Amino acid sequence: MAPNGLDLDAPLETERISEFIRRTVAGAGAEGAVVGLSGGIDSAVVGALCVRALGKGRVFGLLLPSDHTPKEDMNDAQSLVKSWGIRSAIVRISPILDSLLSVLGNEKVRMPYANLQARIRMSILYFYANKMNYLVAGTGDRSENLLGYFCYDEKTRVVTKQGPKGIGELKTDDVVFSFDPTTKKVKESKVDGVFVFDYNGEMVNFRSRNADIMVTPNHRMLVVSSSTGDYQYAKPVFRPAQECLRRKYTVVPIPAGWDGVGDLPAEFQVTFSQKHVVRAISVRMEDLLFVFGLFIGDGCAVKGTTVVPARSGLTRGEYQAQVRDTKGRFLALSPQVSRPRMRAYDTYETDFALPNYTKDDARQRLIRILEKYEISYSLTRDLVRIPSKGLFDLFSQCGFGARQKHIPPWILEYPSNYLTFLLHGLRASDGSKGKGEVYCTSSSRLKDDFVQLCVKIGRMPKVRTRAPRTSRLKSGKIIRSSESYEIIYARKVKRGRTIRNSNAKKVHYEGKVWCPSVPPFENMLVERNGNYVFCGNTKFGDGGADFLPIVHLYKTQTRQLGAHLGLPRRVVDKPASPQLWPGQRASDELPAEYDRLDVALHRLFDLKTGVDEAAADAGLPRSAVRKALEMHRKSAHKRALPPSLG
Repeated sequence: MAPNGLDLDAPLETERISEFIRRTVAGAGAEGAVVGLSGGIDSAVVGALCVRALGKGRVFGLLLPSDHTPKEDMNDAQSLVKSWGIRSAIVRISPILDSLLSVLGNEKVRMPYANLQARIRMSILYFYANKMNYLVAGTGDRSENLLGYFCYDEKTRVVTKQGPKGIGELKTDDVVFSFDPTTKKVKESKVDGVFVFDYNGEMVNFRSRNADIMVTPNHRMLVVSSSTGDYQYAKPVFRPAQECLRRKYTVVPIPAGWDGVGDLPAEFQVTFSQKHVVRAISVRMEDLLFVFGLFIGDGCAVKGTTVVPARSGLTRGEYQAQVRDTKGRFLALSPQVSRPRMRAYDTYETDFALPNYTKDDARQRLIRILEKYEISYSLTRDLVRIPSKGLFDLFSQCGFGARQKHIPPWILEYPSNYLTFLLHGLRASDGSKGKGEVYCTSSSRLKDDFVQLCVKIGRMPKVRTRAPRTSRLKSGKIIRSSESYEIIYARKVKRGRTIRNSNAKKVHYEGKVWCPSVPPFENMLVERNGNYVFCGNTKFGDGGADFLPIVHLYKTQTRQLGAHLGLPRRVVDKPASPQLWPGQRASDELPAEYDRLDVALHRLFDLKTGVDEAAADAGLPRSAVRKALEMHRKSAHKRALPPSLG
């Protein structure tokens, strides 16, 4: 029986992880999984789960022994391969290691020598995975990974095409926005996986007027570096957060724009009817998007009914058919048919609230566009009215009512040079100028769409939320407003947003941390407290893996799962050992064996107890538990993708 709190529902966990493996491999468009088999419990459990989830034909086992690998471990790994019936290969890493050491000076300093072996194994795993279009299945468990994380705090949200999504909301295959370091433009990327962990330790909060980032100290920040201060041509790089703090400024990149989706037409075909005449016209996208911007801000699609006298009860077609005979001569209609009647008609109208005394510039530009395409309209002091069902249907895509307004998704697929005209229309309606350009809306969906628009044209936004307000007029009438949003964005296009690091501070954080994997650019647009920046994401470096099936399980629980999966007892009970040097055991570097250390880790990170209680429950001295916490603090950098420092 496992220690209290670590008992595992093995059948349920087996099904849950198997489904995770299937979903992850399918979501990446991969054909299967590569597993590095060491003969130990972690790799054996991961291999068995992959075979169960994908079938033996879609799992490839790699045995990567060195001169220090015990013969019994190789025998156990080969026995598992045979029992599962999977394809496999043995690649001995010692010749590769010796070749590298001969170049590097043939100095076998223990930790560099050990880490070099881990990197060689990772490279070989990815070589086979890339060759077969497989994913690398990581074999790290929770006991190992509690010694370091690199993520965002719970307040941070990732911006998707449907708006910001937080922890527990973002899913695999959600489409997010990435920064392409080569083109410096916005790209749409799919989420490959989402990692969530418990965390108790130090985080770094970068803050400025337009930025708010809370990350673990070794998180990969996406920054631009320039000795001249000209960020237009500087290449963005990844830099750990703690490395950023050593500099005076952190400059995060701002995209140059967005190329759009596919080859979109420069003109839009509009079919509509006015005065009983059906017309089909081609409208330039620049004009159409400007008018869409005006409509979203100040427009209203109105469907109504009008009652008018009619000469008869006949429809127009029926009347024309009966008023003449076959020779074209006029006929006298019967009194019943010709008796005047009142008829009701549906009316369709698109109205723009552009008063000539406050928004005459926008009003005159709209009129010029309508006259350019010979579209009939009427004017009042406050409105521009366009009667037409076809145009009513076109603009109805933007929603009815101020709180339901939004930008139709197909418009946001256009490249930034077209989207600029949409921004001009929006700004001409509900925009204003202050310290920067400001757009106001009461629609939550339009707020998210406007943020996406700003990012795609290279104007990074900031959102302020205004709470509902109540005001009383002189007449005594009470007016209650709904929640609304102010989106502030730069007047001019810039290539970097500067954060003064003297404003950054280290804070203690206890709670959930999380981060998605977003290939191929490994960064995404994130939001915190209404501030938006592009920042790096999680990619496990030392783990050398595309997904981690058992990272949420303690070593003790992994052994339980191995027993349930029917692994040989000698594998289940085998002491953990990476065998990076002769006779190495994992416990040589740990303050205790895993059976007791897992209890302490569970108490510290899951139950949030203090050191004294964790030590007492695990039967360990307080010094051992304090050492585990120190390892947790110091080794976080090991799990991050090695940053590229510019």
